[in-house]
Amino acid sequence: MKLPTLSVLLSSTAVIASASDGFSLPTVGHDYASRAAEIATKRRGWLYEKYPLGGAYYPTGTLANKTISAQQAQWFPVVIEHATIISKEAESALAGVIAKGNFTKLGDYTNAYENQWNMSLPRGPMQGMLTNYTDDRLFSMMRLSASPYKIQRVKLHESFLFPVDDAATITGGLSLRNLRDQGRLFSTDFSQMKSSGKYGAGCQAYFYINRSGDFLPLAVKPIVKGREKSALIYTPNDKPADWLLAKMLLNQNDGYFSTWAHVGQSHSAAEAPYLAAIRSLGNDHPIMGILNRVEKTPWGIRPNLQTGLTTGETFTGPQYYPWSPDAARDYVNQLYLSGESADFKRNYYRSDFKARGLVDNSFGPKLKSFPFYEDTSVITEAIREFMQSFISSYYPNDKAVARDVELQAWYHETKAAQVYDFPRIKTRQAIADVLTHQVYLSVIVSNVMSTNGIHLNSMALPFAPAGFLRPIPTQKGLTEKDLMTFMPTPEGAIWQISTYVVGHRPMWRDTNETLSHLFDDETLLARTNPKTQAAAKKFKATMMDFSTEVRARKFDEHGLNRGMPFIWDALDPNFAPYWSVV
Repeated sequence: MKLPTLSVLLSSTAVIASASDGFSLPTVGHDYASRAAEIATKRRGWLYEKYPLGGAYYPTGTLANKTISAQQAQWFPVVIEHATIISKEAESALAGVIAKGNFTKLGDYTNAYENQWNMSLPRGPMQGMLTNYTDDRLFSMMRLSASPYKIQRVKLHESFLFPVDDAATITGGLSLRNLRDQGRLFSTDFSQMKSSGKYGAGCQAYFYINRSGDFLPLAVKPIVKGREKSALIYTPNDKPADWLLAKMLLNQNDGYFSTWAHVGQSHSAAEAPYLAAIRSLGNDHPIMGILNRVEKTPWGIRPNLQTGLTTGETFTGPQYYPWSPDAARDYVNQLYLSGESADFKRNYYRSDFKARGLVDNSFGPKLKSFPFYEDTSVITEAIREFMQSFISSYYPNDKAVARDVELQAWYHETKAAQVYDFPRIKTRQAIADVLTHQVYLSVIVSNVMSTNGIHLNSMALPFAPAGFLRPIPTQKGLTEKDLMTFMPTPEGAIWQISTYVVGHRPMWRDTNETLSHLFDDETLLARTNPKTQAAAKKFKATMMDFSTEVRARKFDEHGLNRGMPFIWDALDPNFAPYWSVV
């Protein structure tokens, strides 16, 4: 069956929509004019414009601007209230640190958190982050929980990023080549992230699975701009302060990546198909109803960040941040426009982690513990189960999907919207997968890289300073006293904490703003059918049970939880918001 073009569709009188208050699909009939006119009006009022941050188009037009203004009125007071709380708590925290004698050793950074931030960060960093940061397993397992998007298994015959001459003494006899050839070697590469003038470095690093199945760090190579040929390689064999500095530098890279890459990887990647849907689907289309629920006030995030970059507010405070506002903007856009953060189907979570050799691998030993994937699987597969029930309740078979002219128009509109790698929608499973990924982008990616993640783990002091006060060393031999001269001052530490808790919403814990309540909305469910309502109830029950499981996590007799010396709970369904907060 050849589908009509979008222009023919919108002027057609060949199909009609159901006249009930519930959601409806376009069906063959004699009076589709009103629904076609509604879509045509939306297309005139929701237009595309280029935007300086995020890579993706941003909406403009009469209807878009009206909606954006209304959404701003909804979220802006919350942001201002939260910022006021943070400002007051920052003053108190700074006074508390100074009263305790400032920072003289790394352990003193706990004073920047303890008994502080009672409203904006009441639980502090994740349990173990302040006490166990010298344990190499905390460093390595952060890559499988808090920062999972840049780690990959090194393929057989793949070239090495750099040599590690003492690898065998670290691994119990396995050389770098042995590790690679056995599928035990993993890498991460931030070498393109060189400092734009301050004291930072773009790091390359190796991790490995040892013979006991533990995932451990092998080496870190910080690459400073202008010193590429003389870059030092750090390993666990180095003195503790040297090795700790190297780990901090990689954490700095991961923190910066989460801070800015999530703009494209979560927000832009979800906004673009949503904008295309607004221009293609009738307001009574059930898929439009789901998208509207998931994409709650999405249009304030990039402008909020862009304003911070333009005015410099994002980079105020002690001027040791290694990257400039222009560098941040360019980095976000490059990641999106290259497809790394924007490719829709390629970034389905299973496909992404399989392509990087982290799951379903036929080469090398399996990861004994992969906390991010484990938690994400529970949530995402529950979302998929809901979407499958929802879709099958409206589409009796795959042919009905292919015949939905608005749904097919959405696919074609994604080309104009410059949505990369958006799949063809010919089956019920295909559309269920699309909607599942849309939620994954807006909920899981956003929470882990921003809302419930970065300030609780990958940017928690002292292990993850946003920048350093001195140039990166040209030789080894640091003591802890030396290392302290690199570390943030009390003012710098409080600036870092207050900057990164801006997106945190602890006040929403155990409220209906959380993931458990994603589909638990009376207005939405009143327009759906009994099968969808039953699926929503089941999803909520599954999330409630999983939240109980997450909150019961504790350290075992070895001081570990899922192989980690910290407890990662960023995706607690009764704590993680169900939408990308501003």
